[in-house]
Amino acid sequence: MPVPISVTFRDQITGRINDLLLDEGKPCAESQNLLGYLAGSLVSYKDEGVEFAPSVLLCDDITEVLRAFPGSVYHQIGKAPLDSASGPKILKECVPLSGPNWFIFIERNRNRVNYGVFTYFRLPTAIPLHEGIGINPNQFCVLVRKISANTIEMRGAKGSELTLIFSTVRASANSTVPIQEFAAACCSGVQQPIKKDFGPYFLRLVEASLSSSHGTILICGDAIDFDGISEMQDAVPVTPMLDFQNAFSDFQTLSTADSILNLQRCEELLQGFLRCDGIVAFDTQARVTTYRIFFRPKEPARKVKVVGGARRRAFEAMKKLVGKNKPLKSALFRSQDGLTLQFGVKS
Repeated sequence: MPVPISVTFRDQITGRINDLLLDEGKPCAESQNLLGYLAGSLVSYKDEGVEFAPSVLLCDDITEVLRAFPGSVYHQIGKAPLDSASGPKILKECVPLSGPNWFIFIERNRNRVNYGVFTYFRLPTAIPLHEGIGINPNQFCVLVRKISANTIEMRGAKGSELTLIFSTVRASANSTVPIQEFAAACCSGVQQPIKKDFGPYFLRLVEASLSSSHGTILICGDAIDFDGISEMQDAVPVTPMLDFQNAFSDFQTLSTADSILNLQRCEELLQGFLRCDGIVAFDTQARVTTYRIFFRPKEPARKVKVVGGARRRAFEAMKKLVGKNKPLKSALFRSQDGLTLQFGVKS
């Protein structure tokens, strides 16, 4: 009689992490278990009732890794055995110190680890941490970060990627292409030469803003007349419009502390808009024009195909407003679980 085989979710996670470490050329059972602990903990980590979403970098030499990041500084907080049992201690001591500009590192040293926090000079044009670790693929490091409410991403210096979805959603949470297409629509009216540098910046901005949201719908159009769209109600205009292109141009031209601060303030306000209920609208100059837009289809609910929650149903129903000679150029849906969809006019 064959012996029954049981496979747990933990087995699947650790197996996939082992594959990633093999691809990165550094298989290690202790590192595998520690990464597994981090993945499970970061999906919903709270300290003193406050929710955090830190990025954690596992590496062999933090000094060498940070050579790729100008103006980097790190502070070692403590030492511990290289074991998953050290995970709670590392997070407890480091998470309260983390934030948008500070990240946690765990440096392997034989059978022990040094851990602490680090930062680097983050100009608006600087590449984000998850891209920067690939600058030196010969220096082992794996970044663990939360990219949506229920999704953890692991990425290695050699380019290996692993996405762990802690939900019942079966669809892929890969958001790269939909976000690229939506960002391109928003930048379609931006003129060269600024578009060359502004386009990549705006794409990273949208990616980062969506990662910190709990689901949203974004739309893009040229001078959208909400008074003429009966399905879209309660729209709140942003006056003056949140003009990323102008703020970015000032930064490029002036490179002053004030210009950097102004661009950062725009970024923070965008994240605030995404935390509000309703839809956020951009124009083709990459400006936020309106927020708190609520979509109410003309058809009775029974005629709109149910494909998910209320937000997903609204996204599916508003597709009829997207296209040539229609009010919208593009629409982007992001679920709480990280599922990202885009519908728009092909450029």
